[in-house]
Amino acid sequence: MLPETLLSLLLFCVGACAITGRTVPPTGAVVVRGTGTQAGEFSTFSAAVASFPSDGSAQVIFAYPGTYVEQVHLTRAGNLTIMGYTQDVQSYTANVVRLSFDLSQGEVGGGDLPATLRIDTNNVAVYNIDVLNTFGPPTASGAQALAVAGYGTNLGFYAVGLYGYQDTLRAEKGVQFYGLCYIEGAVDYIFGQNGHAFFHRNTIASVDAGAITADGPDTAPESLFVINESNITTSTAATRNLTGLVFLGRPWSAQAQVAYISCFLGALINPAGWEPWSASTPNTNGVLFAEYNSTGPGAVGQRASFATKLASAAGFGIADVLGANWMTWVDTSYYT
Repeated sequence: MLPETLLSLLLFCVGACAITGRTVPPTGAVVVRGTGTQAGEFSTFSAAVASFPSDGSAQVIFAYPGTYVEQVHLTRAGNLTIMGYTQDVQSYTANVVRLSFDLSQGEVGGGDLPATLRIDTNNVAVYNIDVLNTFGPPTASGAQALAVAGYGTNLGFYAVGLYGYQDTLRAEKGVQFYGLCYIEGAVDYIFGQNGHAFFHRNTIASVDAGAITADGPDTAPESLFVINESNITTSTAATRNLTGLVFLGRPWSAQAQVAYISCFLGALINPAGWEPWSASTPNTNGVLFAEYNSTGPGAVGQRASFATKLASAAGFGIADVLGANWMTWVDTSYYT
């Protein structure tokens, strides 16, 4: 049986959005409209979230176009679907709803506190919204500047755009799905310690030199990132030639597990593919840094000695990462 929010969303799309667009809120949705707010609507996401009853009921937020400058923290139990106005539900390039903030770790004294969107609950689905942390490159006031921190299970992101510089996305706990998304950053911009995350047909774009992923649990190999059929490329916002200056990942701990399956790797990828955490703390003993069927100019070269070339994709499919029940909560129209 489909979760209540997903079922209602599918029924709404069949009846109202003709699969290509989503321009009106579904019945019963809480509406966010930044300008020209009408009766019963909210001007911020935070106000909409605060309006929910504390009974664990399923809720839907629909946001009209605009840039919402705020931090949003989700803690309430109960299925939540957040949908942005769009003319094309399958493409992040059509997103016109932006959730944006500018804050770094050094300014607030906590690794996840700068996050524009913090999710400390389960069963959240986000559609067609760009989430940004505009802090930019590290300065004296700090470095970590997350767009999203995900600490829940059954988290789904569909045609979303995630923009940052360092530590854009923290997929920290639970099982998480990212379908047809755009993820941009420079340093460790997909990272976490105890999450199982599956990235399907994403565009992953580096804006400067650095490692894309930084995975690694505290003790046992409880974390796994699989990047599947995705395009690894240079962001159009990059200000210099990144050829050979970007790595697929580095190990936050020696139990790191990351696999790229059937991905196109642009010329930005260094021939070694992967790099140690640092010269003094390599963290490379016991890592699983794997590739299968990589193509493109970044797929060429002698990989690092601690990297693995897979003979098949067995063991790295969506069910292997998210569990056998993944179809009960993932919107399969984004898994094509």
